[in-house]
Amino acid sequence: MGLHRQVRGIVAASVVFFRLATLGMVALSIVGGVQIHAYTVVPLAVSVYAALAVWSAVLITLVLKRDALPGWVLAVDVAVTATGMVVLPLAVTNQLFDTLANPYLEPVSVSVAVALALVSASPRATAAGCAVLAVASVVGQMPVLNRSADIASQLNTIGWQVGAAICCLVFIRRLRRVVQHLTVATQQVIAARERLAAQRAYTEERTRHFREQIRRYRALHDGPLRILTAIAGPGPAAHPDPVVRRQCAVNVDVLRGAAPDDPAGNLTDLSLALLEAGGASAALGLRVEYHFANLPESLPNNVVDALCRASAEALSNVAAHAGTTRARLTAMAHGEAVTVAVVDQGEGFDPDTTEMGYGIRHSIVGPVVEVGGQATVDSHVGEGTRIDLRWPA
Repeated sequence: MGLHRQVRGIVAASVVFFRLATLGMVALSIVGGVQIHAYTVVPLAVSVYAALAVWSAVLITLVLKRDALPGWVLAVDVAVTATGMVVLPLAVTNQLFDTLANPYLEPVSVSVAVALALVSASPRATAAGCAVLAVASVVGQMPVLNRSADIASQLNTIGWQVGAAICCLVFIRRLRRVVQHLTVATQQVIAARERLAAQRAYTEERTRHFREQIRRYRALHDGPLRILTAIAGPGPAAHPDPVVRRQCAVNVDVLRGAAPDDPAGNLTDLSLALLEAGGASAALGLRVEYHFANLPESLPNNVVDALCRASAEALSNVAAHAGTTRARLTAMAHGEAVTVAVVDQGEGFDPDTTEMGYGIRHSIVGPVVEVGGQATVDSHVGEGTRIDLRWPA
């Protein structure tokens, strides 16, 4: 808006100063005409000059007070000036008036053409206005156009009028185009800065969140994890009840996955969701070993949800059908792809003779494929089962 306002200011200043300058030139021609007694019908000449002065005052006021001039103002400007150019020659003695450089309203006609070009920035409107002014000039001076010099002078005046209008038209259209490009570029820069600021704020918030999570899980690692490990182990602090020892061992695995000792391990949306999926399997008596490495800090929510659901279903199948109480859940990134694997050393099955159950087809493979990923099942009798989830495929 600031650039557009400055352009309007330039246009308004140009129109006002140009009109005042040309009115000054007309005033000089009036003084010269009075001195040589050129006016034969004084009331008619006074009426023309008065109408021109009053309208010019109205035009200047509108230009200074309004952001944009309506089309009718420009039309009236052309009409008033053209009428004056036709009528004024009837109130002067042409033979005597020929001695003046600007005997009629030639300077004002040029300023009208300039104002029309600058304000409208329309080639069609500018051409129409210049044509009307040119015709009015020829009609007004038709009685004295009897010499080649007079015709050449008339063509010269029209040429100045048209040339000034074309120059102003090219200038204002180029200026508006530059302003438009600058406005678009400014908006793009502002939008980019806003996105960058939002991204930085989001990154800082996530960093703060994960650091807080790390502090919490490290505290669990150094406190409850050691106690649970002692209770679940074979040492003197072990609990006598095997059910309690097994549950403590499951909780140890969950805490170790949440606070990884591996320097490449990291806490992300995906790793936290997979920990939740593994924790749900603890109620089924399954001990899960976790390994997370090089995971991206963020993934689309639907992708995290699909990988989590598929992993939870895979761990549930291990607890229900594999004949083992242990499983390994890993997640890592390879380039732009993320791979989650659920591995067990249970009974396994032969994929060639065993049809994939509903849970594998619709709760493991289905969700991952829906988000653009891939799920594969590899199993051998007596050697366990491996389920790989990959996104993107």
